[in-house]
Amino acid sequence: MHKILLAETSKHHLQALLASPQAKHYQIEKVFTGPELLKKLESFDADLLLIDQMLPEMHGIELLRHLRNHLSKKRGIIICCSFAMIQNYRAAMREGADYFLEKPYTPDLFFQLANRYFAGTLQPEPFSRSSSEKLSEHCYLPRYHAPDCYLKFWGTRGSNPVAGPGYVRYGGNTACLEIRHHADLVIIDAGSGIRPLGQILAQEKIKTIHLLIGHTHWDHIVGLPFFEPLYDPDCEIHLYSPVGFEKEAKMLFTEMLAYAFFPVRLDEIQAKLHFHALHSHVPLIFGEIAITPHYAYHPGATLCFKIRAGNKTIGYATDNEFLMGYHGNPLDVDLDHPLLEPQLGLVEFFQGCDLLIHEAQYTPLEYTHKIGWGHSSITNATILVRHTAARQWIVTHHDPSHTDDILETLLQIHHDVLDDCQIFCQVRHAFDSLTLPL
Repeated sequence: MHKILLAETSKHHLQALLASPQAKHYQIEKVFTGPELLKKLESFDADLLLIDQMLPEMHGIELLRHLRNHLSKKRGIIICCSFAMIQNYRAAMREGADYFLEKPYTPDLFFQLANRYFAGTLQPEPFSRSSSEKLSEHCYLPRYHAPDCYLKFWGTRGSNPVAGPGYVRYGGNTACLEIRHHADLVIIDAGSGIRPLGQILAQEKIKTIHLLIGHTHWDHIVGLPFFEPLYDPDCEIHLYSPVGFEKEAKMLFTEMLAYAFFPVRLDEIQAKLHFHALHSHVPLIFGEIAITPHYAYHPGATLCFKIRAGNKTIGYATDNEFLMGYHGNPLDVDLDHPLLEPQLGLVEFFQGCDLLIHEAQYTPLEYTHKIGWGHSSITNATILVRHTAARQWIVTHHDPSHTDDILETLLQIHHDVLDDCQIFCQVRHAFDSLTLPL
């Protein structure tokens, strides 16, 4: 009676082979690893081996090579494999396998191959992908749903745009945030990032746009003249900005678009442009998007925002010098600390947010030279995160001098400060094109 040794990793295949009526015509033993197979051959002189390519402890091809090169008796060897790859097939053929058997296989097929081997008629067959093709017939192909409720960062820099090899990871455009909730669209800030956004909106033929300006410093408005929907006569743009200390927004943009600075004047803009004043604590409703402004600590009339869209509430502050002049440990500033009292309103404003998007433009050391510039240090921004109990924090409005490598180092500092303060909050840096589903 011919002897067959099964070195098969699949319990299903082993059970099926041993339970087959054809098994009674052979003396069959089984092993589960390569070393077990070599040991078994000392006591069980098998005529035909079935070897799984993915045997534990010793790869099937390595075992095949060993059997062909170091054992004198010629035995039939069938390599079985779950991976229908041409490389696996060629390796088995090169090392002298008698047959390459793709999984899954039936007991009937295996015993047909065994009968052919003992009859001297077993020959390798050309490689085919029959099993993988059968699997593909049942492949689950999910339909891709393009998200239509999201936040998207089109610009995450402060002060001025930057470019070059050091700014590939995080990008170099200045502040611009897109908010979508199905058909509702709101944009916050018109930094240089609004230019590529405008190209997308023009392609989508969006005809009604609500644009909120947190404040009118250059980095938040420099992209406005290059916003493509401005030049579409069928487009209606509502521009919202805080009441400034010096001039109203319409006058500022009129001067900005004087011929001395730009070839198109404000009164030559083709879109229908409407100006609206933003007031702290007065919410605005844009369909399913609700936005409430709050004054931030920054030179001039500057606003930060609380955004409600879908089931999410997001705090957004690009320019906010929290605890101006403080350089101490974040843990030393409790809610009853005198330094925090003037800013408790802002803390309460951001409490309950699912996500806090807040700047941290300076390292603690940099901040010692930047007091009063209107931006927070990493440690002071952490105090706000701590007292709002935010569980997710995205840092934006990166300093233009901070390259990708520097920002990676700063991100580690964020983690270190949060760990030192035992604040359980996920933190990451915003980058141009970062999209967050709502």
